[in-house]
Amino acid sequence: MASEESMVSEGGGSAGRKTFALVLLCCASFVAVLDVTIVAIALPSVRRELGFTGGEVQWILTGYALSFGGLLLLMGRAGDLYGRRRLFVGGLALFAAASLLGGLAWAPWVLVVARFLQGVGGAALVPASLALVSATFAEGEERNRAMGVYGAMAGVGFVFGMVLGGVVTEFLGWRWVLFVNVPVALAVLSLAPIVLDESKDEAAPRTLDLAGAATATLGLASLIYAVSEAPKNGWASPSSARPG
Repeated sequence: MASEESMVSEGGGSAGRKTFALVLLCCASFVAVLDVTIVAIALPSVRRELGFTGGEVQWILTGYALSFGGLLLLMGRAGDLYGRRRLFVGGLALFAAASLLGGLAWAPWVLVVARFLQGVGGAALVPASLALVSATFAEGEERNRAMGVYGAMAGVGFVFGMVLGGVVTEFLGWRWVLFVNVPVALAVLSLAPIVLDESKDEAAPRTLDLAGAATATLGLASLIYAVSEAPKNGWASPSSARPG
């Protein structure tokens, strides 16, 4: 895999093109992380307008966390096998479409479904973008610096969402906390095929371990569900240990 990553890095062209690639990858990761907190700030407005009950509104956050966290391992493996750029572009396109659907939501269930789909898109684009950073930059100081920038942008996105969520909800309405993802995603999607090189793990078997992936996904999803339900039902409640 190391040799393949070196080959992709050499084919990446000038330092300017690599920097541009890093900017695109950071932007995509930024919006995926941003959505964790920016929507949380808008929950009171969402609840009032769409008529969520107290318990149901939590699924706006839980749905995203379940699909995002539960599918990370599977999506990361799929990118290794079938192409990280392909998975990155597909995940970002799904994320943008789900953001648009969520912003247009006319009923509670529509927004919850959109959030689940956003999580799926985020689970695809985040590990793919991280792998593309590794493949684009040569091992050593260059890659370490790029990884540092990538990680910092993810942290900024988490914090920035708390601030931006309140401002956007106050002046534009809660729907724009979702709409704001769409132009960013479209800009990255239009440039990704030009700037990013494809990357795969050619030495890996060309099949997915579906049983292992399902076990890991269900385990992560159960953990996320338990943590999200425990504040409402109590840590000792059976409903915090399993869905339903």
